[in-house]
Amino acid sequence: LIEDAELLDELISPLDMERVIAGDQTPLFFGSAMTNFGVQLFLDKFLQMGIKPAGRVANKKDSSNEETDGETITPDHGEFTGFVFKTQANLDPKHRDRMAYIRIVSGTYEKGMKVSHSRSKPAKKYNLAQAQALFGSDRSTVDRAFPGDVIGINNPGNFAIGDTLYTGVSRV
Repeated sequence: LIEDAELLDELISPLDMERVIAGDQTPLFFGSAMTNFGVQLFLDKFLQMGIKPAGRVANKKDSSNEETDGETITPDHGEFTGFVFKTQANLDPKHRDRMAYIRIVSGTYEKGMKVSHSRSKPAKKYNLAQAQALFGSDRSTVDRAFPGDVIGINNPGNFAIGDTLYTGVSRV
């Protein structure tokens, strides 16, 4: 075991969190959930290494529908914004369903809220009544979600990858 540890010390460069955040390095953990070896260590370190949600650059449209230069929407922006990063169909083989996965960028999702859609007419509102959290094949209802959270919403066919859902008067 000591020889294995020495080999890893020689082959793997030391953990550099700046490189991890930039996506140039990946942390490596050893353990076994079956024997509960290293699991708590992994979970504790994972919590320490987590970073807060980052903002996203978005182009806004003013009242005359003119697009402005990219503005960063940060998690503490007052209004709700979220972007669709994935769509999926036929999750339940018993009936046709479509899901749009949204990463919340700012504001708070609350069950039943009404949002605007980046590609729809400004007056058109969508009711987000049944957001879900998905983990494997398990689904659970989400009543509130915050920046950095991912929620799944029923997609009536209107949402595509790259779309933005938002509240407020500024079109994102």
